[in-house]
Amino acid sequence: MTLPERELVRDRERTRRAILEAAERAFEQRGAKASLAEIAALAGVTKSGLMHHFRTREELIGQVIEHTISRSWEEVRAHIDLAENRPGKFTRGYVRAFAGGSEYLTRVFSPSGLLAALGTLEAAESAEALQQADARAWNEAFDADGLPPGRALTIRYAAEGLIAAVNTPYLTPDQLAQARAELLALTEVGQA
Repeated sequence: MTLPERELVRDRERTRRAILEAAERAFEQRGAKASLAEIAALAGVTKSGLMHHFRTREELIGQVIEHTISRSWEEVRAHIDLAENRPGKFTRGYVRAFAGGSEYLTRVFSPSGLLAALGTLEAAESAEALQQADARAWNEAFDADGLPPGRALTIRYAAEGLIAAVNTPYLTPDQLAQARAELLALTEVGQA
C-alpha cells in the first residue's frame, strides 16, 4: 500500500471513529430523539458523509453497540497491572476500571448514560448477537482469572454497582475509595 493509500485509510478510520463517538454522545444526551443530522454535525461531517460510512440508522446503532463493547474491553485492559502475576489480575483491572478509574466507563454506565439510552433504541438484530458474544467473552475472562467463581461474580457486579452510583449523592468519593479497596482485597486468593 502506498503512502497516499495509507493516509486515506487512516482518514476513513478517523472519520468512522469520530462518527461513532458523536453517535455515543448524541444517544446519551438525546436518546432515541437523536437524529442522523445531529450526529453528523457533532462528528463534523455532512449527513451524506455519515451515510457513506453507515447506510442506515440501524447499522449505526449496531456499530455504536460494537464500539462501546470494544471500548469497554480497552478500558479494563488499560487498568490491568501486568506486573501482577497471580490469580485475580483481570478482576483487579476490572475493579480499577469500574470503580472510578475510567471516565469512559463511568459515563457509559451511569444511570442516564449510554447503556440506558441504547436500551431505548431500536437496535439491529445483530445487536443481540453482539451482546450475547460479549457476555460469553466476559464470563470466559473471569472464569480464566483463577478466582473462585462466586467471588469473582460478586466482585464483578459490586464494581458495576459502584460505577452506577458514581456522580450521585449516594456515593461519596471516600466511600468509593473504601469500596474499591475492599473489592481489590477480595481479589487476593487468600482472602475470604
